[in-house]
Amino acid sequence: MPKVIGTHSGTFHCDEALACYMLRQLGEYSDAKIVRSRDPAVLDTCDIVVDVGGVYDHDAKRYDHHQRGFDEQFSGSYKTKLSSAGLVYKHYGKEVIRAIAKDADLSDSEADLLHTKLYSQFIEGIDGIDNGVSQYPDDIDAAYRESTNLSARVGRLNPWWNQPEGDMDERFAEAVALTGSEFRERVRYYALAWLPGRKIVEDAYVDRFGADSSGQIVLFEQFCPWKDHIDTIENEALEKDPSLAKIIYVLYPDTSGSWRVQAVSEKPGS
Repeated sequence: MPKVIGTHSGTFHCDEALACYMLRQLGEYSDAKIVRSRDPAVLDTCDIVVDVGGVYDHDAKRYDHHQRGFDEQFSGSYKTKLSSAGLVYKHYGKEVIRAIAKDADLSDSEADLLHTKLYSQFIEGIDGIDNGVSQYPDDIDAAYRESTNLSARVGRLNPWWNQPEGDMDERFAEAVALTGSEFRERVRYYALAWLPGRKIVEDAYVDRFGADSSGQIVLFEQFCPWKDHIDTIENEALEKDPSLAKIIYVLYPDTSGSWRVQAVSEKPGS
């Protein structure tokens, strides 16, 4: 018999839509039916329940985050409270990544790296928005409004206040497809483009003294997205040996074949 995924009825949000999509990437739930209800008796018949029920219990396959006292994070390195998407990702994320990027043939260490990377770059934002966690201190006024994020677009799939509801399950299915397509694209990018790029940056960093005796210039023989990697790889090296000189310049051929020289930022985003 196909498994049943339970979630709440009524207005839907990005976190449970993505949680349902991720679960369906697992063999156990690949053909699972989604039941939307707030009736405890109905939810008790489900094989796994997300975002409803007032219980977080991994052994019982219950993943709600609304109950009083809930304060679960992805790991000790994060402060953002998890939503149902974060809870499902925390427990099943590595399996989901392997299923979506099966052609990448990931090692255990690569799966661990991607699990953390995708949380920080994709899932944590959904957790923060769903839990009402401000991205910035409250005393800072934003220079502009941004309403094109994934959570906002899922929200707009719900009917307007003055529209008939129509088929809410059909609307929720659209939300699952929308969140899934974006998550899938991001997983495949990080597994098949970002991760191979890291190896190029690692090799160039190790060989940097061959480019210049200062050790402060890194030379890439081919283009790849390097900015994110160079910061991480350099910080890992500095933790082992704080006396190392920091990278100042990077030389690389761009996509048109011309050579470029670029200064390395002190930190990502600066």
